[in-house]
Amino acid sequence: MRVVREVLHIANLPKSLEGATLAHLTDIHRCWCTSDALLRRAVREVCVATPDIVVLTGDFVTEHTHDILPCAEILAPLKALFGVHFILGNHDYTTDAPAVTRALEGVGFHSLINRNVCIEGGLWLAGLDDDREGEPFFDRAFAGIPPNTTPIVLCHNPAMAEMFSYLECYAFAGHTHGGQIVLPLLTDYKLYHIGAKHYKAGWYSVERVRLYVSRGLGNVALPFRLFAPPEIALFTLKSKQ
Repeated sequence: MRVVREVLHIANLPKSLEGATLAHLTDIHRCWCTSDALLRRAVREVCVATPDIVVLTGDFVTEHTHDILPCAEILAPLKALFGVHFILGNHDYTTDAPAVTRALEGVGFHSLINRNVCIEGGLWLAGLDDDREGEPFFDRAFAGIPPNTTPIVLCHNPAMAEMFSYLECYAFAGHTHGGQIVLPLLTDYKLYHIGAKHYKAGWYSVERVRLYVSRGLGNVALPFRLFAPPEIALFTLKSKQ
């Protein structure tokens, strides 16, 4: 498992958040082909980092409702001073989106689906619903965010960044698993098939958006990865000069 460490430069960041840590996890995919041991290890790694904020960008389960409560139980130890915030992914919808939402809220996490929140009077987090199975409302998600700030936007599918590319922000996404099985031509076809276009993993510039695509933690269809290790991402917040 890879631990990615990056710095985010945020306009008008409150002094109290200077040097704060934001942790990003995505694509948990609690199912037969994702090891609970791996998921618990990732949660422990995040807890050791003592993040101030945790964000989760969807696909908590793959296809079975009996995975929902165990997934929430595995994630429950995640704590952060300014909360654990989540959106849903396409697999959550095709499984049972209301049940996933209830389970996550039941362990104290906060839904950011088509809404935003301001932390410490200066750091804005916004979340969008999934574009494939959900119903994203951009006006609701971005309502009230001042123009002189740099919000952090959560979206499951990275290609969604093209829909708000006019907004100067950071965006965090998953969905791709970094390809999961990275092979010539096959990976490009798979990314196209799932609607992620060319956004596979790492940083991208989408007009005014700085987009980070995580490889996520879990697997789909096959119980392994090739050249796409699972990851957690830790971001240090710094004032934008």
